[in-house]
Amino acid sequence: MKLLSLIKNKIVVFVAILFVSGMIILPDVTADGFRNAINIWLNSIVPVLLPFFIFSDFIKSTGELEYLPPRVYPFIISFLSGYPMGAKVTADFIKENRLSLPEGKRVLSYSLVTGPSFIIFTIGSFIGSTKAAVIVAISHYIGALLNSFFYYNSHKSVANYYLEKHNTENITMEKFTQAIYEGFKAMGTILAYLMIFTIAIFFIEHIGLFDYVKNQTLLSFIKGIFEMTIGINLIGMCDISIRLKTIISAFLVSLGGLSVIGQATSIAGGCGLKLIDIVEVKITHGLLAGIIATLLVNIMLI
Repeated sequence: MKLLSLIKNKIVVFVAILFVSGMIILPDVTADGFRNAINIWLNSIVPVLLPFFIFSDFIKSTGELEYLPPRVYPFIISFLSGYPMGAKVTADFIKENRLSLPEGKRVLSYSLVTGPSFIIFTIGSFIGSTKAAVIVAISHYIGALLNSFFYYNSHKSVANYYLEKHNTENITMEKFTQAIYEGFKAMGTILAYLMIFTIAIFFIEHIGLFDYVKNQTLLSFIKGIFEMTIGINLIGMCDISIRLKTIISAFLVSLGGLSVIGQATSIAGGCGLKLIDIVEVKITHGLLAGIIATLLVNIMLI
């Protein structure tokens, strides 16, 4: 186990060194990737998600949502806040023995979702159709619900946990100020991962590996595997039907891409959930969402 951990650490360090070396050798490519990430973040993500993050965090700070059961609370928080909050709350519950590890994986299978505002407005603007974005959202959430059946287990909860009632506090401007801080903090995290994976895409593009992929839709899809926001944005520019754009977007937004998987793995560290667990639940979620979207586009996009 120690040897495996050592090997993993060396791989991470090697990738980090390789990435930094690329930034030094190819400063222009790095700058282009950074500008591209900033442009998407500033124009398509911040205007939609920042206000939603601030007010949802303000609602959470009142403590009212904590009366929800441990199997429900992570989904509600992730629904309000988006990726990767479902992983954080689920990991916290496992560490606090509110959920067993098998239960935690099942909860994660339907709680690692993004928020409706991101799908309806950001994804909708990318693919040019609010109706199509609604299909993506429906597929995303129904897919998450169905995904939980793949990870059903008969393990009982390790503890019958009920949150104690908190003393009622006055809602003050201090809470709202803290919510603003948390909103910008979340935006910073999203930007960091968006920047890293966008620059990685630009590096791969610069050395010519993407030249072997001649189909623009396939190339956009591959880039979406790295960073789903980049990929869906590119899918929206492809000369394909709105139905196909919807299906691909449903898959990518539910998969989350390596960027979201990396965020979730990092934030869930120390609870027993591993990278392979998160990869597994996101792949099945993506496939289910894609199948549901395939069925819905024939009904709703006539």
